[in-house]
Amino acid sequence: MNRIAQEARSRQAVVKLAMKKGKSFAAKKYGVSLSSVKRWCKRYDGTWQSLKELSHRPKSHPRQHTPQEEDLIRKALDASFFRYGWEGAYMTAKAEGYTRSYSGFLYAARRMGLCGGKAEKKPPRKHDRRYPELSVPGEKVQIDVKEVPYYCLKGAAKRDGKHLYQWTAIDECTRVRFVYGFEEHTPENTVRFFKMLQKAFPFKIQTIQTDNGTEFTYKYISDTEKCPFDIALEAAGISHKLIPPRTPWHNGKVERSHRNDQRYFYDWEKFSDVKELNEKLKVHLAWSNRKPMRTLGGKSPLELLKEKLAAA
Repeated sequence: MNRIAQEARSRQAVVKLAMKKGKSFAAKKYGVSLSSVKRWCKRYDGTWQSLKELSHRPKSHPRQHTPQEEDLIRKALDASFFRYGWEGAYMTAKAEGYTRSYSGFLYAARRMGLCGGKAEKKPPRKHDRRYPELSVPGEKVQIDVKEVPYYCLKGAAKRDGKHLYQWTAIDECTRVRFVYGFEEHTPENTVRFFKMLQKAFPFKIQTIQTDNGTEFTYKYISDTEKCPFDIALEAAGISHKLIPPRTPWHNGKVERSHRNDQRYFYDWEKFSDVKELNEKLKVHLAWSNRKPMRTLGGKSPLELLKEKLAAA
């Protein structure tokens, strides 16, 4: 028997004695206040369950969500949750005038019954792969390439059997990204992307980290010839760090960003050529750089970058 049930049965004994010999006698006999005995007798319906302790939670709060805010949450979830998840729905609500925090948004949705069931808890990792967070923008930038899924192609691109590729750069400190699409998976396109990246990021890049693909390095295919990307980095005075082979978690931030691109972008869009890909990528990039991130304390990458640059 748990504590609540035991306490309710004790109250039942008090009430039964009060019904036989009076409320004052029962209060004195059991050492409880007369007002409590009167309240229990009024609630008693013949079962001990009626005497269980009721919730002390207040029915209202001066800062509770208004009906207008709740309606805003419902509309935001209807408009954005299916594609963009909780963060996307919160951004939609903020754009419509919602002023509360992300945690307040989630709490209200949960109270309104809009959260669904609890997600299954993931098993713990065998090894901790989380690395110390960097504090300076540009201290290290991760770069990787994602092949555009074939089912995203349409029209001429699909007819001609073309392949499209997305180059992605993400700053480890602020999570600010830059992306661009090319038709060919070559080191020359990596150099073009790097030059565009230097103009896009408003800070000096100190280190670039990549995997060992031939678009980034010739380390495993030639002992004499240098990759054009390595030559471009040397000319810019930027160090090039290669992750160990078959260890994609060392480039975890850019890999995770590619997972988000798949979920929020490629599962929904189609492209007839690289020009259309880059037009849609531009819109998606603006959204992803303004998306609040829990790992950044609810701030977006651009908000954190603004703070870092102002403090420098």
